[in-house]
Amino acid sequence: MYKDIITYELAEGTTKEQLIKIAKQIVNDWMKNQIGFIKWEIHTNNEGSFTDIVYWKSKEDAKLAEKEMVNIPNASDWYGCYKEGTISSKNLTTIAEF
Repeated sequence: MYKDIITYELAEGTTKEQLIKIAKQIVNDWMKNQIGFIKWEIHTNNEGSFTDIVYWKSKEDAKLAEKEMVNIPNASDWYGCYKEGTISSKNLTTIAEF
């Protein structure tokens, strides 16, 4: 399993409820149709920042979806949720589960 881990802050005026509503739309309209997509989790911490974990069957599936991001419906609504300059990402590949 491959995971994209994205950390960010919300743009000024954006609420958690708005983020969740838009994320659900992205999943329903685009992500669930991507090969290898498993799930998307949104987390927050006590400092007010957010971490998303997007699960894929493989790195190849994640990279293919990344190329298809130009086709996301209403992508500007989604990107508008993020405070400029706060997004960072990492990737993890599962090597064992217990």
